[in-house]
Amino acid sequence: MISRVISFIIQSMKQTKILLLLSVMVAAFLLPNGSIKASAPSAYDLIAAVNDLRADNGLSAISTDGILMSAAQTQSDYLANTCNLASCNGHVGAGGTYAKDRAVAAGFDLQPGMNVIEAWAGRNPNATLSDVIYDTWSDEDHMAVMLHPDAIGVGAGITESEDGYIYYVLNVAVNYGSGGSGASVSSTIPTTAVTAQVALVQVATPQVDGSIVHTVGNGQALWNIAAAYDVTVDQIKNLNGLTGDIITTGQELKVQGAYTPTPTLEPSATPRQPTRTPVPAQTAQVVETPLADEANNNNNNNDGGILGMDRQTMGLVLILICGAGLALVVLGSMNRDKGKGKQPPKSEE
Repeated sequence: MISRVISFIIQSMKQTKILLLLSVMVAAFLLPNGSIKASAPSAYDLIAAVNDLRADNGLSAISTDGILMSAAQTQSDYLANTCNLASCNGHVGAGGTYAKDRAVAAGFDLQPGMNVIEAWAGRNPNATLSDVIYDTWSDEDHMAVMLHPDAIGVGAGITESEDGYIYYVLNVAVNYGSGGSGASVSSTIPTTAVTAQVALVQVATPQVDGSIVHTVGNGQALWNIAAAYDVTVDQIKNLNGLTGDIITTGQELKVQGAYTPTPTLEPSATPRQPTRTPVPAQTAQVVETPLADEANNNNNNNDGGILGMDRQTMGLVLILICGAGLALVVLGSMNRDKGKGKQPPKSEE
């Protein structure tokens, strides 16, 4: 009897093991390939991690700004839909906008002396926030964004793309010289990036052609040079043919190209229209016309006398008189000659 019970128990255990083994095999077959990934962190998790980094470096926490949160989330969504990590510039958003443009468009009140700086990353789903902050953003430029002593507001956006990559965007508003939004900054900050970004940028004077060349000072980086001249880091890179963010003290950087001169036309002589020579106005002379009675009186006074004639008439009269006299002389002479020829012969006594 006892042997039968023991045999039954052993047989039952074998059947149970077989069932357990079959269950494990079925479960393994039904599970999807690949490892199980953790859910993406939230934007507030990213801000909390950045503020932890600031606390470790003696800096105050940055206050979360709702408008910057919206602007950062808009950019992370845009990158998740359009970005190719091999050739993507995550600072450029829709329409060629940059962080400052997007913040202003979202309603951020950007006053003179303020700027909005940005850090972004695209990582595989297995990456943690520590991987993003202490690996992807461990260089000087990204640390300068997270550890800026004049930060007054922060926003973050995190979006997972269809291919599983997670895009992180951090926007930090700074008010240069304000000392930030919290407590005073520690005088001794061990992080090289923080020391670099504290360096002030003395802007250069534009040259004659309008171009500006900046000489890199000790501790200066592309981001604070760009902020001082109100240009973007990418603009400085394009002007100087830079492919990375590394610059050296004493290096000359173009921050503004020369102006293109506007061609000026030589003044041309304007032909003058011919002008008429003014003719002085002629004043009519008043001619007195003798009255009819006076003319008749003059004629009556001059009738029958030579003095009443005009010069032409008098000349003709004199010519006629002379001609008549000459004719009389000739006729008289001819008559005398005829008379001499007809005298009778003298009688002889």
